Amino acid sequence: MPDKLRQEGCAGRIAPEGLHREWRIAVVSQLFFMVGKLFKNVVSQVQSGLLRAKAASKLSEEGLCSLPSVWDVEVRQRLRALPYPDSYLTAVADQIAEAIAAWQSDLDAPNNLVLLGSPVDNTAAVLDAALTADYAPELTASLDILRPLPWSIRPADPLLIETQLTEALARLQEAEPINDDDDPDDLARRHQVIVLPPLEQCYLRCIGGWRGIEWLRDTVNAQQNYFWVIPSNTWAWAFLNRVCQVEAYLNYTRPLPRLDRNALRDWITPLAETLGQPLSEEDESSSALGDVSWSTFADLCEGRPEVARALWLRSLRLQKSDRPEQPQLPDQGDPLPVPLRQVQPALPSLPDLEAADHYVIHALMLHGVTARSHLALSLGQPESIVQVRVQMLRQAGLLRLSQSGLGIHPAYYSRLFTELETNNFLTEENS
Repeated sequence: MPDKLRQEGCAGRIAPEGLHREWRIAVVSQLFFMVGKLFKNVVSQVQSGLLRAKAASKLSEEGLCSLPSVWDVEVRQRLRALPYPDSYLTAVADQIAEAIAAWQSDLDAPNNLVLLGSPVDNTAAVLDAALTADYAPELTASLDILRPLPWSIRPADPLLIETQLTEALARLQEAEPINDDDDPDDLARRHQVIVLPPLEQCYLRCIGGWRGIEWLRDTVNAQQNYFWVIPSNTWAWAFLNRVCQVEAYLNYTRPLPRLDRNALRDWITPLAETLGQPLSEEDESSSALGDVSWSTFADLCEGRPEVARALWLRSLRLQKSDRPEQPQLPDQGDPLPVPLRQVQPALPSLPDLEAADHYVIHALMLHGVTARSHLALSLGQPESIVQVRVQMLRQAGLLRLSQSGLGIHPAYYSRLFTELETNNFLTEENS
């Protein structure tokens, strides 16, 4: 009976275990309510921020238009003529000097330096500019810098590259004075530097197309009395390392330096100040030339000078009211007759690409600037078929044509890299 009374007496009250359970439910419910309210506030703030950002973007573009084509070409030419920054070339020269100093003081040091840049970097031009008295005075004064091959773009018949390399080295050796006392281990004899064309221009992805690379790989290793400086595209390097193991022989590589926000600003701003008329004092437009986030710009172009030139050009605008009906070219070196404006640089979007487009783009990544006939040969397709895809890609802006051949437009490099990597193509990073 006492047990029964105890049970009945407690029937109207909650046992301690039940009380604890209901308390936990109440606390959890309150937490969910608070989290839900916080989430709504965050969403509201984000949406508000996006709307403000969108409005600001619209405001910065409002009343602006693109440059007339005649002025766009003029600005592009001035950008192309802009020399690389002194600090950039000095960094490249220092890399070369360090490698050569090691070779001249240590018999076992590598006798080569492969300077690696992306498919849109003009690595050969950077190398030529760095190996001058302005940036490498000691090297140019104390060493014989030889360029045995007269070309920087792949010869018309790529299967003759091996022959041309062999003949070029033979001419160098014939020109050397004969000395019976020559000692191959004499470090004092190490004073000749050979600068080669870009490695991507020394092969073609076809049957027998990289025999020249195999010859070069073996010859560099055997000719220790020469120091070999070789610019190379990173995608070509990855491919050649896979098919003929170049890295086992040409084993000293250095990347091109990258430009940070300060270097980019100091490089481009002086040119920008000469391009257009100054803004009036009462003009408080947020799109004034140079009023951009240089940190964001450096991230977008990944510190690559050629990408920086392309993206910066794409960001230039005119006030619609300043656009003349018939724009005229200014005299050489003179500014445009109106002020230039600028929006925040951005990467252009890619159009929808087909599988055939991927193969064309990938071939150009591997080979750099390439003639149409070489592109077709590397793809194993008739030139007429390849030309159709090339024309469509050019119209979309992804490719550009120069006197040397077809190449990737630098502004699209980053997005094309991601596109090909996503579709499982060999890139510079997944080799």
